[in-house]
Amino acid sequence: MGLHAYHALIILLAVGYALGLLRLRRGFFRLTYPASSTWPSVSVVVSFHNERENVVPCLERIIGQDYPRDRLEIIAVNDRSTDGTGEILEALAEKWSGLRVLHISTLREDVAPKKRAIGEAIRKARGEIILLTDADGRPGDQWVRGMVENFSRETGMVLGYAPYITRPPYHGWLHGMLALEYFSHAAVAAATTGLGFPVTCVGTNLAYRREVFLQLGGFGRYQHIHTGDDDLFLQRVREETSWQIRYATHPKTFVWNAPPTSFTAFYHQRLRYASKGFYYPIKVTLPLALYYLFNLLLFLGIPLALLNGQSVWALTLALGAKGLGEGYFLHTAARVFRNGSIMRFFLPAFLLHIPYVVYFGFLGQFQKYRWGGRRR
Repeated sequence: MGLHAYHALIILLAVGYALGLLRLRRGFFRLTYPASSTWPSVSVVVSFHNERENVVPCLERIIGQDYPRDRLEIIAVNDRSTDGTGEILEALAEKWSGLRVLHISTLREDVAPKKRAIGEAIRKARGEIILLTDADGRPGDQWVRGMVENFSRETGMVLGYAPYITRPPYHGWLHGMLALEYFSHAAVAAATTGLGFPVTCVGTNLAYRREVFLQLGGFGRYQHIHTGDDDLFLQRVREETSWQIRYATHPKTFVWNAPPTSFTAFYHQRLRYASKGFYYPIKVTLPLALYYLFNLLLFLGIPLALLNGQSVWALTLALGAKGLGEGYFLHTAARVFRNGSIMRFFLPAFLLHIPYVVYFGFLGQFQKYRWGGRRR
């Protein structure tokens, strides 16, 4: 690529990116909250695979929900655990009448393990609303009530925020930057939902009608993929049904979870997140590809600027457009989520974000990751 072509392309992408963020920001102001006053039956589904340390802390938070007891059931799935998780679950079920335990002892080649666990639980659930979280999720006592309030008659799915814990022992700058990066995904999810085209969500905090899951026949063509029980299912709801999708931004709906506790855990988690790019529809993959190209040109522009001073102005302009656009967008998102303090991590995260996107965006499409004790 010639120098003039590089200048033209990076400036074009920078302007397009900044304008795109301004457009995306408008989605925050279009979010709607129906505030339902009815209390439908709810089934909370949690899958546990060798999670003995998380069983009690997770389920205690769910058992203690401020929601009518006769309208709430909890389904805990023991998915092939070998560490005593199943025994702990059975002991808790004897004490807590609202807890049901399902055991899965085998693998199926045609269905990813977590999707099989969730699917079997949903098909046996009694609740009208399915509410999902993970073993490391820590919701507040208003979580079920808050998520359910976002359902109207036309609503089929409600997306929620699952922030990283930033209090001790996760209170350093590294954990803060991870929390901001994770928050940026929630910001995009909320803004695109407001614009009527939600693109992502997290299974740590997700709700949908059981009717929607059965209508779509479960995870369908994505059931064999070891990830995507959340955002790939969202693509199906958005593309294949007429149900409305909403995003819950009130703090009482948040489900807190711990950031990765080691570099290895972080590395494989980010590979897993990036691995789904080719499974999205073209209207999602094309913007993602352009976003990757923009960051790649910025990354390559640094040595180019050092070798050729003429490239400095284009790189500076592009970095400025990226920083101002992202800062303005995330500042608005932080107000919407009532979490302004997270922006103090913006500058160091911004400096590291470009190589992060380039590295994981590329390797995530090709390199295997480790999840649930196995390489995928």
